[in-house]
Formats: sequence, C-alpha cells, structure tokens
Amino acid sequence: MRKRIFIVDDEPHNIHILRVFLTSLNYDIYVAENGRQAVEMIDAVAPDLILLDVMMPDLSGFEVYKRWLDKDDFDVPIIFLSANVQKKAMLEGLQLGAFDYLTKPYDLDLLEMKVSIALQQKMKLFNLKKDNEQLAELAYVDALTGLYNRTYLEVVAQQIKDGDKHYESVLMIDMDNFKTINDTFGHMIGDQTLRDIGNILYQVLSPYVHVTFRYGGDEFLVILQDSGAALAAAEAIIAAVDQIQVGHPSQKQIQVSVSIGVSHSLDCNTLHQMISQADSALLGSKRGGRHQITVK
Repeated sequence: MRKRIFIVDDEPHNIHILRVFLTSLNYDIYVAENGRQAVEMIDAVAPDLILLDVMMPDLSGFEVYKRWLDKDDFDVPIIFLSANVQKKAMLEGLQLGAFDYLTKPYDLDLLEMKVSIALQQKMKLFNLKKDNEQLAELAYVDALTGLYNRTYLEVVAQQIKDGDKHYESVLMIDMDNFKTINDTFGHMIGDQTLRDIGNILYQVLSPYVHVTFRYGGDEFLVILQDSGAALAAAEAIIAAVDQIQVGHPSQKQIQVSVSIGVSHSLDCNTLHQMISQADSALLGSKRGGRHQITVK
C-alpha cells in the first residue's frame, strides 16, 4: 500500500514542487493550504507522514501541531519545513516532538532521505506497538486452554471495584476424577481433556456477556453479567462435558464430567467474595456425589 503524505503549506509554489517530487516517488499526496484546514482534514486524510510549514498566516505550524497532539491517538511523524533558519525556531519544533526540521530552500535529495527514514521509523514503532499488544494479550491468556488466566482475573476484579464492569453470578467448575484420567492415560491426554473443556466453555458461553478463566489445575471459572442465565449456563456446560469420553472404544474408557458451584451474590462488593461463595457451593456439589450443580 502506498504511503500517504500530508503537505501543509500556504505557498502554492512550494506545494507544487513537493507534490510533483513526492508523487514521482510513489507516495499519495494530500494538501492543506492553511493551518485551520489542516486541523480539520487530519482525520479524513489519516496520513503516514506530515510535511508542515511553520510560518502560515492563520495558525503557525507549531500551533497546528499542538492541536493535533491534543488528540489521544495522534502518532504521525512530523517534518517541519520553514524559511526560518534560526536555531531557536528549530529547537522549538524539535522540542514539540517533531521528527525533523528542514529549512527552505530544501535539498530534494535530502528531503527524500528524511521522508524515507521517517516512514521507516513509524513502521518500526507500529510493529513494536503491535508486538507489545500481543505480548500483553498473551500475559492474560492460559497457554493450554486459550481461556483467560488468573492474571486477567485481577484486572476484571479492579474493573468491578472501579465500577467499570458489573457481574451478578459466578460459576466455579471442577473436573470429577481428573487424577484418574492422568494416572490411566498420562498427562498428555489429561491436557487434551482440559483443552476440550476449554473449547466447550468457549462454544457454550457468549464472550459478550460472560468471562471465562482457567482458574488453576482442572478448575474453571465463569463470571456472568446476568444472574438469571447462570443456572442454564451451568446445565449446558454439564451436558456438553458429558459427551467427552477419554480412551479408545475397544479398550478402557473414562466418562468425563464436572461439578459446578453457582453464586448469586448481588450484595458482594468484590469479585473475590463471589468466587469464595461459588467455591463453597462447588464443595457442596463434590460432597453430594459430584456431577451436579449447587447454587448458593
């Protein structure tokens, strides 16, 4: 995809030279003839680089840049172009955060090199930001099941505390006799069974109204926005897990099942209190013979 360069200059002659030269280098060129027009056009143009004249009659290039910087998501590299060769002006532009400052009349070969370097730098920063976002996402995901992990649970707990999120129910889910699966078939089969349950939770539960975690070992946690949906969700999970059988049909097989504890705790101030109550309900399911739902 061709890079988009936004030229902001009040002198038609300068615009013409830059447009012809940069078009010959296979860039897409957009133009604003004054500062106010540049401020209005920035979102529509979405440029990869801006060549910004400093001395314009309505708004200076410095003032235009300051207005762009007020935008939360503004990250476009700027090269200031100016006939002002004073060191003070150059320093002011660079101190604002501009990529570079070139004085008129500028050498076109030098401009070509500066433009290329600025665009390369932006791409590197974009890739770094993308990599950091992916790493941050991985830090919140359980590697085995692909569900959220305990680290992200703390993020959700803080969101609830801050009033940004609201949940009404918690499901605590525990596999029945998981040790028997590991002891009989080995840990690789045990891990695959955990992945199968993770897939079931992903398929049965809507990510828009539920948040699902691998809580630890063979335990899973679901938090729900609507308490009225909790029991139906628990029943759907038990029914789906009942379809899993571990082992070969002609040899020994083990039927997989889970026990679930449900907490409806509208009076709880923290997520951890709701989890504690769901864990207590789960214990009731275990003591009652497993493979069942207990609501507390």
